[in-house]
Amino acid sequence: MNTVDKGDELENQTFNLLKEELESGRLGIDSSSGRIFKKKGYYSKEREREIIVDISIEVWPRQAENYSLLWICECKNYSHSIPVDDVEEFKAKLDQIAGKNVKGVIATRNSFQSGALTYARNQGIGLVRIMPDDQVTWMLHLVTESFDNKLNSREFNAALTREGYQAQERSFYSEYDGYIFGNWQSLLKYSLSNSS
Repeated sequence: MNTVDKGDELENQTFNLLKEELESGRLGIDSSSGRIFKKKGYYSKEREREIIVDISIEVWPRQAENYSLLWICECKNYSHSIPVDDVEEFKAKLDQIAGKNVKGVIATRNSFQSGALTYARNQGIGLVRIMPDDQVTWMLHLVTESFDNKLNSREFNAALTREGYQAQERSFYSEYDGYIFGNWQSLLKYSLSNSS
């Protein structure tokens, strides 16, 4: 599979999942207020042209002439960890598009370099790692009443920064604003509700 097809595969998977979550009302916003797009352009005054983003969700108040909040997801499906340069470039795009009323997340199947994690945390950018199927061990047959599936920051840090991380019972890891999230729903609810 070439790199474009590989990137499109992750974008399509992420878009379809987010669209389903938005339509079902599980993202913390009324589905009639949210509009989801793939490969939509947003004008940059600095470039004097549009910046095309992978996935965007616009939140529109009733009878508004423009969205009040823009949530952007950039998908990176590399065969190596995501460097800090990519996060810095994404931040620059976010600043050019909408300033303060934009929230951004980078989604990948790979890890993030530690500098990327630090920079994203300090800039209010969400990071998501969707674990490849061959790196998740499901042991549901071993589940007992004492099984505890609470979120653990040490586990999330390892999953986000270690390339060969072997996940157990979890296929999604995210960090945003210093908080960790185990699924798209909680990440989006938090980021969309904290839009200052």
